[in-house]
Amino acid sequence: MTLSGRTHSGTTSGPTLAGDLFVVLSLVIALGWILLNQRLMRSHPPIVITAYGVLSGSLMLMLWVWIADGPPPVHAIPPRVWMALIASGLLCTTAATFLWNWGIHHVPASRAGVFLNIEPALGSILGVTLLGDRLGTSAWIGGALIIAAAIVLTTTGKAEAEVILE
Repeated sequence: MTLSGRTHSGTTSGPTLAGDLFVVLSLVIALGWILLNQRLMRSHPPIVITAYGVLSGSLMLMLWVWIADGPPPVHAIPPRVWMALIASGLLCTTAATFLWNWGIHHVPASRAGVFLNIEPALGSILGVTLLGDRLGTSAWIGGALIIAAAIVLTTTGKAEAEVILE
């Protein structure tokens, strides 16, 4: 078995501590990303931060692919695949990143950070509905608590003093 929980035949063996730790690590990295972006948006608009983020992420990914697997076989890819890739990058990744940056530009990081916890819960829901995964009772209860906490923290209580960074 490998660190990812996959056996050498490629099948998954179920939940692993390594997988859980990767989820926690991804949340810590995402929180750092939110705090860094919010700090950068004090002097730059969200669209500029998004552009630099997407471009630097693309460059890092290209470098990693080149180092790990060599140059990709780009000449064998049909034009419709390139169009789908461009649409996916622009409509999904770039638009979602811009909307997220625009949102954290207008709300405190503490409020935006609440939504980080929704990511693993939504991932679990998608795994169940799209991939046929099965969750135990504690996972369903945990997911419900995450969603409930996000709803409660964003709709109740006294409003925090929000500083609009325009």
